[in-house]
Amino acid sequence: MTDRPGYPADAVLRTMSLRRRVVLFTAGLAATAGTVLLLQLWLTEPGPLPARTHAAFAALTLINMTWAGYAAWALTRMPLFARDRVIGGWLATVFSALTAVVALIVAAMRPSAPAFTVAAAALVCVALAILTLRRARARRSELLALEAAISQ
Repeated sequence: MTDRPGYPADAVLRTMSLRRRVVLFTAGLAATAGTVLLLQLWLTEPGPLPARTHAAFAALTLINMTWAGYAAWALTRMPLFARDRVIGGWLATVFSALTAVVALIVAAMRPSAPAFTVAAAALVCVALAILTLRRARARRSELLALEAAISQ
């Protein structure tokens, strides 16, 4: 018998749970499907679209492609110390903040739009994304401290 575990700290801390892999795979699949559907809708419009509509399609397609790329990266690279969660938190925060700003601008430009409901939903989404980012950063710090303790 030895004092050391059968697996190096590196191997234990780099692994990803099956649940996490399923979540990432599902997110990547949904983002890929969203990209395909948006592109199909955008490219098959029968008439000319306004510039704002082209910009919206382009932005939504880019966001979906980014999420699909993130999921593929996280599944193939075996993330180290929850780095994938921090990156996902940043993506969620940036994309939800941009979406909130655009939604608030559109709501302010249209007097019939329910501006209060849009503002409340946007703020809830941004708050949840920030909470996700904070939790991911805390978890990453915990794992780095655990790695330092195991390495000594």
